[in-house]
Amino acid sequence: MLALLALLISSVALVNVASAQANACVALLVGAGYAAEMRVVSGSFHTDWSSSFPIGKTVCQPLAGVSDGNKFSVEVHAILGKTKTCTPDNVTRVAASTSNVTYQAWGTTLSVKCEEPTAAANAERDAATMTVNPDGQKAAATPATEKH
Repeated sequence: MLALLALLISSVALVNVASAQANACVALLVGAGYAAEMRVVSGSFHTDWSSSFPIGKTVCQPLAGVSDGNKFSVEVHAILGKTKTCTPDNVTRVAASTSNVTYQAWGTTLSVKCEEPTAAANAERDAATMTVNPDGQKAAATPATEKH
C-alpha cells in the first residue's frame, strides 16, 4: 500500500512538471512584408519548423525538448527570404515557469526583425507599421493565435 501511495505521489509530481512547460512564441506583426515559420534551437536540438503563418498571427512551440537550465534561441524564417535569430538569444530555460517567451517579428523578406518587446523595438516596429499593406490591415482586424 505504501509503494502504491509513493507511485501515485510521483505520478502527480510528474504531471505538475509537465504542465509547467512553457512555450516560445512569435507574433508576426501587421506591417511585416512576409509570411513566416519559426522554431526553437538549443545546442544540437531543434524543433521542426512550424507551419507557415501570415501577418497578424502568433505561433507557439513547446519548450519541452529543452532541459531545465539549458540555453535556447528562437529563429524566424521569412518564406522565400532570410532566417533571423530573435533577440535576446541564448535564453535560460526555466522549466518551473508557466509563462511564454514571446517575440515580435516584422520587417521585409530580406530584412527580418525579431525581438522581445522593448521600447526601442516598439519604436522601430511602429515605424514599420506605417507602411501597412491591405493584407496587413485585414490581418489586424481579425487577429488569431495558433499553437503547434
